Amino acid sequence: MIDSRDINSLQSESGVIATLIYHPEFCFYSEGLLPNYFVNEDNGKLYAAIVDLTKRGIYTIDAYNISTCETGSSIPLERINEFIEMSHVLARGTLEEYKALVQNILNAAFRRNTYIALQKCMALCQRDDTNLEQDVYSEIDKVMMDFSVAEDDVPEFKDVVDGLWKDVEDHQDGSNAGIPFKFPTLNDYVRIEPGELVVVGAPAKGAKSMFMLNEAVDILKQGKSVFYLDSELSSRLFLCRLVSHLTQIEFSRIRSGRYNEEERARIAEAIRWVKQQKLVHLYMPIFSERAIYTAVKKVSHKFGKLDVLIVDYLKPTGSSTEAYAVYSELGNLTDMVKNDIAGKMGIAGLAAAQLNANNKLADSAKIARNASTIMFLTDKTPEEIIDDGGKEAGNKKLIVVQNRNGMQHVDGEWINIDFDGNRCTLTEAGKQHVAKEPF
Repeated sequence: MIDSRDINSLQSESGVIATLIYHPEFCFYSEGLLPNYFVNEDNGKLYAAIVDLTKRGIYTIDAYNISTCETGSSIPLERINEFIEMSHVLARGTLEEYKALVQNILNAAFRRNTYIALQKCMALCQRDDTNLEQDVYSEIDKVMMDFSVAEDDVPEFKDVVDGLWKDVEDHQDGSNAGIPFKFPTLNDYVRIEPGELVVVGAPAKGAKSMFMLNEAVDILKQGKSVFYLDSELSSRLFLCRLVSHLTQIEFSRIRSGRYNEEERARIAEAIRWVKQQKLVHLYMPIFSERAIYTAVKKVSHKFGKLDVLIVDYLKPTGSSTEAYAVYSELGNLTDMVKNDIAGKMGIAGLAAAQLNANNKLADSAKIARNASTIMFLTDKTPEEIIDDGGKEAGNKKLIVVQNRNGMQHVDGEWINIDFDGNRCTLTEAGKQHVAKEPF
């Protein structure tokens, strides 16, 4: 078996250091290159020292200045002087040549770290006390994330403005403006877009799961793939609700088997439809950041490209009852879904959250900080139902309370929604609310 250090690019390492001695400013074009990517330890220390000096505005790279840095101080002066004396032979004169050397080191480091990760996976295969599938994905994903770096070149705005404006125009007719919601009026405020996280808050037993199910079906009908991460329902009960929604047969009769032959045929047709969809439902009673991330990566590999992640619902693991710990845990979970999954993977995020008795997001204001859009789904009062026109105006109201990507409602504005719990269905009400003019 080979030593992982045999996978290297030592000549390129020396070339990078030598080039930076003459052109230290080039280090600003290799932000993704880290000292630990160098096989030769002294090369890594020299690189770190030169970067440190340059970021402090010191562009004279000599033995004395290098020795003043924490990493450079551990290298004997003789070794530093020796390298500086021969650097003119190894140095490259252009930025393009320097970038090529950097890429060689990155490629070698990526192959080396992948090799090490695969060795760890081999060791995992010999253990019984591990979730093998999850741990293997985790090891590989660590390498993929470490080497997923931003571009070193930062273009001038004039060089990207044409492409950006084309993107603006493509969104103007709605064709590329994300995935529409089921509720037409809501699309005037927000859509389900890659990289964004929309959070729907509702009280306990307030139809947040029903909202997620309705949206999942509507998204699937638009030909998209959906990963439904569920902390509430087993896949069996989720299927019962799904079939009830698709067939409009009451959930209680679906679950108990009290349906006739005509309804049985409708159920069979609904199941045939479900089997044709790119849908994964995973029951995960206790969420953890690592488990969610690993599951999403696995499903993404399965579909090639996952369109929408639905999280039902954002809540802490329950491992702590201390208020600040719960607050931080829920905030970190939301941050991971928004940034590591939606943002970095280009997946659209749709999540439910629970409102407390005061109709505020329970447990953590960090949900509001990380979410792109927050909506509240609450019951209408009897007076509101009458004022809006009775039964045709629905029994729930949907309020866009925070929105970074468009308009939001002000006091007294909302969208009327009709909720039929027996058939697991939410629809936009036929008669919409008209906000009263202030006196």
